Amino acid sequence: MMLYLRYQVEDFAWKKWGSAEALDAEYERRTAEKKKKKNKKFEQGLKELRKRTKEGLWQRRKDEEHKHLFGELQRGLDGQSQQVCHSCGFTIDVEVM
Repeated sequence: MMLYLRYQVEDFAWKKWGSAEALDAEYERRTAEKKKKKNKKFEQGLKELRKRTKEGLWQRRKDEEHKHLFGELQRGLDGQSQQVCHSCGFTIDVEVM
């Protein structure tokens, strides 16, 4: 492992970027880049979470969806008939012509 003294690192940086303003600009660029990457990763995770949640809700609603199984027509005195669902007891009025 190679270790460098602070003055060696500073000398190299001065040679590479030339001035204090250029060093500050490079520091700002790197900081902005880190922030951008972190935000992108956060947004990707949030998007994935929304997708999983949305799919979960959709699947749950689909599983809870009920299909009515209506029985025979039950004729009334006034010409109206009713059908009753076997599983939930839901009734509908049907006109017979």
